Amino acid sequence: MSDDQIARKVASGEWIRRAPGVYFVTAWPWTAAARVRIAAEWVRPVGALIGVSAAWWLGLGVVNPHPIVVALPPGNSRSRPSGFSVVHRDLRGDRVQHRGLWVTSRALTVLDAAVALGRGGQAFLDRALQQRTVTLDELRAMQSRHLGRRGSAAAHELLVQAADRAASKAERVMIALLRDAGISGWAVNLAVMLSDGREAVIDIAFEGARFALEVDGWAFHSDPERFIDRRARTRALVADGWVVAEVAWKELEEHPDKVVEQIRRTLAHRLAR
Repeated sequence: MSDDQIARKVASGEWIRRAPGVYFVTAWPWTAAARVRIAAEWVRPVGALIGVSAAWWLGLGVVNPHPIVVALPPGNSRSRPSGFSVVHRDLRGDRVQHRGLWVTSRALTVLDAAVALGRGGQAFLDRALQQRTVTLDELRAMQSRHLGRRGSAAAHELLVQAADRAASKAERVMIALLRDAGISGWAVNLAVMLSDGREAVIDIAFEGARFALEVDGWAFHSDPERFIDRRARTRALVADGWVVAEVAWKELEEHPDKVVEQIRRTLAHRLAR
């Protein structure tokens, strides 16, 4: 369109200029998605949505895209419009197109969003790993590719906490309690073959005592299908002679000593058979 045609659209109120070269059609509702699109179109073709905004656009379980943040290559001198933040960063090619907009790749998005979410970042990262959105190896590789960026140290700490092979923070807390209590003989994520031919992976298993600990963190409860499958697996383990104890995050947080003592008693009973 010519400059005159665009000017007429704006003068009539049909369009609103939201950023240099980016206009919004007033017939459409001014939604969160519209705000994200404006930011992403403004940085096209060299930039991308990053962090929470990218996670929201990719459908990774973030409630809203705010604050909206976009990345431009270092040295890019565009003047930032109001409504979103801009960082200058070398994305090193780690960006993809999703539903028409440029966003950081899935692994980089998970890392950046986990850092940006602050106290909620570990739960977000745990959920991404549980739901197999990304793997720990993919996250580690991406962290190595982008060392030194803002938030890199925080991302490293999140990955250290996630590296215990446990699927959630609740499992890691349970492991720490067992170690502090001097309780041994357990394995994390033990795969056992059930009599019905299926394989079950037990969160924390005392194989010799056939005693399983299933640790429910907050991320676990966000997936109804996973919840139902877990209950079916518990019934199958019990049918095969296992004792299964389910431990909730709230119990670990409020009554850790009681949880440890109950585990001791159960182990004693099972090993005395």
